[in-house]
Amino acid sequence: MVKRDFIRDILLVILVILVLLLLRIFVFSTYRVTQADANSYLKKGDLITFTRTSKPDYKEFVVYEAKGHTHIGRIIGDPHDSITYMDDIFYRNKKIASQSYINPLKKKFHIKNHKNQNPFTADFTVSSIRKSKSNKIPKGSYLILNDQRSNKQDSRTFGLIKRSQIKGVVTFRVLPLGHFGFVKTE
Repeated sequence: MVKRDFIRDILLVILVILVLLLLRIFVFSTYRVTQADANSYLKKGDLITFTRTSKPDYKEFVVYEAKGHTHIGRIIGDPHDSITYMDDIFYRNKKIASQSYINPLKKKFHIKNHKNQNPFTADFTVSSIRKSKSNKIPKGSYLILNDQRSNKQDSRTFGLIKRSQIKGVVTFRVLPLGHFGFVKTE
């Protein structure tokens, strides 16, 4: 009787480990935030999880691959959107769109650089990124920017990010334990 219970417990532990391993491989993964990826919501050293099965949506953080490196950025343009950034104002589909999530970073930037009149986000359009006449994001592509706009290691450098380059949507912060929980996007 004891031997049968022991074998059952061992098989149960193996099954749990196997399920966790399969979830890790096919559903979610982890990523450690670097200084270049850090912003108001994600700090350097945070250990976050991202889900591979989620469809990325506007304003969500995603982990993506570009030029052989992994990055984190925020989707600011979905397929078929028209995006223009002019005079530090964000236009999505020809309407001014709020980006309240970058206000703390923008305020710090303007305090630090109060003497020069450089914008927090330099002017660009989808057509200038794509080097084409169309200002629409094509199907299967996304416009991704860093919240820290001085770090141009995003769509402004890499071009539009294809769905196949996106590893997953950032969902949860594991470490530090003081900030354990779901990641806010705004």
